[in-house]
Amino acid sequence: MVRKKSILLVALSFIVLSILVFPGFAQTAKAATVGGQLTAPEQGWKRFDDHHPWIKYNGTPLNQNSGQGLYNDTGYGVSGKDSVEFYFTGTKMRFIGANFSNRSALANIEVYIDGALKGSFSQYSSSFAAQVLNFEITGLNDAKHKVKVQSKDDGLFVFDAIDISETGDLVAPDVTPDPNPNPTPTTTKLFVGDNSMYLLDTNGEVWSWGSNDYGQLGLGDTTKRVVKTKIPGLTGITDIVVKDHFVIALKSDGKVYGWGNNTSGVLGAVGEIVKQPVIIESDITAIDGAN
Repeated sequence: MVRKKSILLVALSFIVLSILVFPGFAQTAKAATVGGQLTAPEQGWKRFDDHHPWIKYNGTPLNQNSGQGLYNDTGYGVSGKDSVEFYFTGTKMRFIGANFSNRSALANIEVYIDGALKGSFSQYSSSFAAQVLNFEITGLNDAKHKVKVQSKDDGLFVFDAIDISETGDLVAPDVTPDPNPNPTPTTTKLFVGDNSMYLLDTNGEVWSWGSNDYGQLGLGDTTKRVVKTKIPGLTGITDIVVKDHFVIALKSDGKVYGWGNNTSGVLGAVGEIVKQPVIIESDITAIDGAN
């Protein structure tokens, strides 16, 4: 009996010591599971919102009410006869939606990837829940994939966001993936921001890395980068200006792009955080970053 008590005391002492020395021992991180809420992309993933210009809605999507915890406070309702389509590069994808009691309890929302049915899910729950991980697929070829999401009945479903591989991207239907998306750039000029860096190369492309709390890296998310990453779709750039967590870029055709912190509205009515370049001016010959 004395021996058993001694063993028990030793075991308890080890557990207490482990918690004190290694806090993670008591709080093992749990991976996201389908059906649960996922309010931010996990490590190895990055998120794109429902309003991204390369997401196509077949039909007329319905704006969802703000203030409900939707990602970036936006979401689109899609009727069963309509659908959502987009293309992405990478090996995995997650569909982020919103559940409610007015949805079918059956798995009536189908996901097609490259024309093949890969699964289905329901958005039913007894109470409203935003940013729900409705569907996940991994192990895809590292290539360009077409995704179509559609209900097989007349019921409504809500599209909030998608997560894809951190090394992947959303692409336009006519874009062929760059087989070497992060080659070594030939430097033209280096710009220093507030905890972020920007490189304009000789091809007129912009590379960014560092802090990204306001989407100021222009990469479609708010995940920091520790290596130079090319901003997709931004070409022909002749000059950039880096300000307080936002960036302005001038293209050779006179268009001006902006992204990052927009709490002041300097980038226009495009939201308080602009995670990828948007056109804010045209027919401009020069930009001046002097204070």
